[in-house]
Amino acid sequence: MSDLLDFLGTAEQAVATAAEVIRTGLGRERSISGKGDRDYATDLDYAVEDAVREFLAAETPDIPLLGEERGRTGNTDSHYEWVLDPIDGTVNFAHGSPLYAISLALTQNGVSVVGVVEAPVSEERFTAALGHGAALNKHPLAVRGPAKLSDAVVAFGDFGVNPESDRRNAQRLELFRRLVPKIQRVRMLGTAALDMCWTAAGRVDAAYHSFINPWDVAAGVVIAREAGALVTDIDGVDYDTSATSILACNPALHRALLAEIA
Repeated sequence: MSDLLDFLGTAEQAVATAAEVIRTGLGRERSISGKGDRDYATDLDYAVEDAVREFLAAETPDIPLLGEERGRTGNTDSHYEWVLDPIDGTVNFAHGSPLYAISLALTQNGVSVVGVVEAPVSEERFTAALGHGAALNKHPLAVRGPAKLSDAVVAFGDFGVNPESDRRNAQRLELFRRLVPKIQRVRMLGTAALDMCWTAAGRVDAAYHSFINPWDVAAGVVIAREAGALVTDIDGVDYDTSATSILACNPALHRALLAEIA
């Protein structure tokens, strides 16, 4: 299986399996396990990841998988890797918010080439394969939006919660101080995967996250790019999974936003 559209079909099936696990588990009492200071995973995070791992191990046994909850497993010699966030926005999910998503990407040498992000509550599935465009529920996506910062709605990642986050949070507050008077609105959805997809769909004009993990955004990166967004790190270099920051936006805003962030 070498065609990216074949891989996209496999990813969609895997995400459909994951969504069914979530729907079956909704309404039941959740068990929660801690992952650090004010961070946790639910039993459904693990159940979804395990279901996707089982499906992909059968469908693509030679491709390793990096998952948020179980780490990296599989063939370390492969140029491909599946990257999974079973529930991106776990805090939202645990609080009953609909803003969470399953995020599954296929990367090749660290570059996202296939992405599927599904929001189970709204029944929205964002998809993309490199060179084949991006879609929302099979309808093509293209970024749109303003050319001026003053008309831009910008999504930001959450503030950090661990003891080492004080310096990072101070930087974010300083960025807010500089940027808020220059843009139209700020959004903080609590899910990086949907931030990327909403940029692709024009629901926000840009999304910026510092200190990001690859499973949070790998699928959204190819979706945003195939919709026409520029996706880089804060140095303006094309994002790949080794980067720890990400900026996705319509091309007209990229230079101005990058200057403010840098």
